[in-house]
Amino acid sequence: MSRTARSAGRVTRKAATPPEITPAKTPALTLRVDLGRAAPDGSAEAIGPGKVRLLELIEENGSISAAGRAMGMSYRQAWLLVDSMNQAFAEPVTETLRGGAKGGGAAVTDFGRKLAALYRAMERKATEAVADDLQALDKALGKPNA
Repeated sequence: MSRTARSAGRVTRKAATPPEITPAKTPALTLRVDLGRAAPDGSAEAIGPGKVRLLELIEENGSISAAGRAMGMSYRQAWLLVDSMNQAFAEPVTETLRGGAKGGGAAVTDFGRKLAALYRAMERKATEAVADDLQALDKALGKPNA
Protein backbone atom coordinates (compact mmCIF):
# COMPACT_ATOMS: atom_id res chain seq x y z
CA MET A 1 0.00 0.00 0.00
CA SER A 2 1.82 3.16 1.14
CA ARG A 3 5.31 3.49 2.45
CA THR A 4 6.37 5.95 5.10
CA ALA A 5 9.59 7.92 4.57
CA ARG A 6 11.44 10.10 7.04
CA SER A 7 13.19 13.15 5.69
CA ALA A 8 14.63 15.97 7.79
CA GLY A 9 12.40 15.06 10.73
CA ARG A 10 9.22 14.96 8.63
CA VAL A 11 7.17 11.89 7.92
CA THR A 12 5.77 11.74 4.42
CA ARG A 13 3.56 9.14 2.77
CA LYS A 14 4.62 7.73 -0.58
CA ALA A 15 1.83 6.20 -2.61
CA ALA A 16 2.53 2.73 -3.84
CA THR A 17 1.74 1.82 -7.41
CA PRO A 18 -1.70 0.23 -7.35
CA PRO A 19 -1.32 -3.48 -8.06
CA GLU A 20 -3.61 -3.47 -11.09
CA ILE A 21 -2.08 -0.46 -12.84
CA THR A 22 0.84 -1.13 -15.12
CA PRO A 23 2.40 1.44 -17.43
CA ALA A 24 1.22 1.34 -21.04
CA LYS A 25 3.71 -0.23 -23.44
CA THR A 26 2.82 2.35 -26.09
CA PRO A 27 1.57 5.93 -25.84
CA ALA A 28 -1.99 6.02 -24.50
CA LEU A 29 -4.56 8.73 -24.04
CA THR A 30 -5.78 9.57 -20.54
CA LEU A 31 -9.04 11.50 -20.36
CA ARG A 32 -9.90 13.92 -17.55
CA VAL A 33 -13.15 15.82 -17.82
CA ASP A 34 -13.20 19.11 -15.91
CA LEU A 35 -16.77 19.72 -14.78
CA GLY A 36 -16.55 23.49 -15.08
CA ARG A 37 -16.84 24.42 -11.43
CA ALA A 38 -14.78 24.50 -8.28
CA ALA A 39 -14.90 21.94 -5.50
CA PRO A 40 -15.35 23.20 -1.90
CA ASP A 41 -11.54 23.20 -1.45
CA GLY A 42 -11.11 25.47 -4.50
CA SER A 43 -9.75 22.78 -6.83
CA ALA A 44 -11.48 22.04 -10.12
CA GLU A 45 -14.12 19.32 -9.98
CA ALA A 46 -13.27 16.61 -12.47
CA ILE A 47 -13.93 13.02 -13.40
CA GLY A 48 -11.19 10.84 -14.77
CA PRO A 49 -9.91 7.29 -14.98
CA GLY A 50 -9.23 6.93 -11.25
CA LYS A 51 -12.70 7.91 -10.05
CA VAL A 52 -14.36 5.84 -12.77
CA ARG A 53 -12.22 2.81 -11.91
CA LEU A 54 -13.14 3.30 -8.25
CA LEU A 55 -16.84 3.19 -9.19
CA GLU A 56 -16.25 0.03 -11.23
CA LEU A 57 -14.47 -1.63 -8.31
CA ILE A 58 -17.22 -0.63 -5.87
CA GLU A 59 -19.67 -2.28 -8.27
CA GLU A 60 -17.52 -5.45 -8.35
CA ASN A 61 -16.76 -5.60 -4.61
CA GLY A 62 -19.81 -4.01 -2.98
CA SER A 63 -17.47 -2.03 -0.75
CA ILE A 64 -15.68 1.32 -0.83
CA SER A 65 -12.97 -0.12 1.42
CA ALA A 66 -12.30 -3.14 -0.83
CA ALA A 67 -12.34 -0.93 -3.94
CA GLY A 68 -9.84 1.45 -2.33
CA ARG A 69 -7.57 -1.43 -1.31
CA ALA A 70 -7.66 -2.78 -4.87
CA MET A 71 -6.39 0.61 -6.04
CA GLY A 72 -3.74 0.89 -3.32
CA MET A 73 -5.45 3.66 -1.37
CA SER A 74 -6.87 4.04 2.10
CA TYR A 75 -10.57 3.82 2.87
CA ARG A 76 -10.54 7.53 3.69
CA GLN A 77 -9.08 8.50 0.31
CA ALA A 78 -11.57 6.26 -1.51
CA TRP A 79 -14.45 7.67 0.55
CA LEU A 80 -13.36 11.26 -0.16
CA LEU A 81 -13.31 10.55 -3.91
CA VAL A 82 -16.76 8.96 -3.77
CA ASP A 83 -18.07 11.85 -1.68
CA SER A 84 -16.68 14.38 -4.17
CA MET A 85 -18.58 12.63 -6.97
CA ASN A 86 -21.76 12.45 -4.89
CA GLN A 87 -21.46 16.19 -4.19
CA ALA A 88 -20.65 17.17 -7.79
CA PHE A 89 -23.66 15.59 -9.47
CA ALA A 90 -27.37 16.13 -8.99
CA GLU A 91 -27.79 12.41 -8.30
CA PRO A 92 -25.57 10.24 -6.09
CA VAL A 93 -23.17 7.77 -7.72
CA THR A 94 -23.23 5.39 -4.75
CA GLU A 95 -25.52 4.47 -1.91
CA THR A 96 -24.79 2.98 1.48
CA LEU A 97 -26.09 -0.47 2.28
CA ARG A 98 -26.81 -1.05 5.95
CA GLY A 99 -26.81 -4.22 8.02
CA GLY A 100 -26.85 -7.74 6.73
CA ALA A 101 -24.57 -10.66 7.50
CA LYS A 102 -21.50 -8.79 6.21
CA GLY A 103 -22.42 -5.53 7.93
CA GLY A 104 -23.48 -3.46 4.94
CA GLY A 105 -21.36 -1.99 2.19
CA ALA A 106 -21.88 0.26 -0.79
CA ALA A 107 -23.63 -0.03 -4.13
CA VAL A 108 -23.24 1.97 -7.31
CA THR A 109 -26.51 3.65 -8.27
CA ASP A 110 -28.06 3.50 -11.74
CA PHE A 111 -26.74 7.03 -12.29
CA GLY A 112 -23.25 5.94 -11.18
CA ARG A 113 -23.30 3.08 -13.70
CA LYS A 114 -24.49 5.46 -16.44
CA LEU A 115 -21.74 7.94 -15.54
CA ALA A 116 -19.04 5.25 -15.72
CA ALA A 117 -20.41 3.98 -19.06
CA LEU A 118 -20.56 7.54 -20.44
CA TYR A 119 -16.97 8.21 -19.38
CA ARG A 120 -15.74 4.94 -20.93
CA ALA A 121 -17.58 5.77 -24.19
CA MET A 122 -15.96 9.22 -24.25
CA GLU A 123 -12.58 7.63 -23.57
CA ARG A 124 -13.02 5.14 -26.46
CA LYS A 125 -14.12 7.88 -28.89
CA ALA A 126 -11.22 10.15 -27.92
CA THR A 127 -8.70 7.31 -28.26
CA GLU A 128 -10.09 6.36 -31.68
CA ALA A 129 -9.93 10.01 -32.79
CA VAL A 130 -6.21 10.28 -32.02
CA ALA A 131 -5.14 6.71 -32.83
CA ASP A 132 -2.98 7.79 -35.79
CA ASP A 133 -1.32 10.49 -33.69
CA LEU A 134 -0.59 8.01 -30.88
CA GLN A 135 0.95 5.64 -33.41
CA ALA A 136 3.13 8.47 -34.82
CA LEU A 137 4.20 9.40 -31.29
CA ASP A 138 5.10 5.78 -30.59
CA LYS A 139 7.30 5.64 -33.69
CA ALA A 140 9.05 8.87 -32.62
CA LEU A 141 10.03 7.50 -29.20
CA GLY A 142 13.58 6.43 -28.47
CA LYS A 143 14.56 3.11 -26.99
CA PRO A 144 12.70 2.17 -23.81
CA ASN A 145 14.47 2.62 -20.48
CA ALA A 146 15.99 -0.61 -19.21
